[in-house]
Amino acid sequence: MSRTEWQRFLGGRRVAVLATIGDKGEPVLTPIWYLYRDGLVYMRTGARSVKAANVRRDPRVTLCIQDEQAPYRSVTVHGRASMIEEAEHGLGEAIARRYLGAIAGAAYVRTAREAVEQSAEITLVVHPERVATQDFSTETPMVGRLWLRAKRFLPPWL
Repeated sequence: MSRTEWQRFLGGRRVAVLATIGDKGEPVLTPIWYLYRDGLVYMRTGARSVKAANVRRDPRVTLCIQDEQAPYRSVTVHGRASMIEEAEHGLGEAIARRYLGAIAGAAYVRTAREAVEQSAEITLVVHPERVATQDFSTETPMVGRLWLRAKRFLPPWL
């Protein structure tokens, strides 16, 4: 994918998988909502979460964002994460609206705020250092793409 294509891809509504490095050096993978804005990737998490502890110890992270349906495409972002301790104004709301829409996003934020008040939240900001992409749609012939779209509506045994 070109830079414009992968940036547009990151602007889509997909769940990322965040990889951090655990305390024994093992990879720790976590699905997470994100917001791609101005070349950076923003995520919210609990201040005492495993993700936050791992980033405090070692800021190297990888994010994988993929299409869940064939023909598959993905963007993998390698970089370093920084943490913002205070809530960035409106970020939580923007992320919730992105995934749930305006009405459900507002309800989610209202409900989540009660849980968040129980513990502090932080913002993880990923500063991309390298981006890798995969796009198998260009290799899939038109008849194959049409079949894959039709298959979404057909019984699984076909």
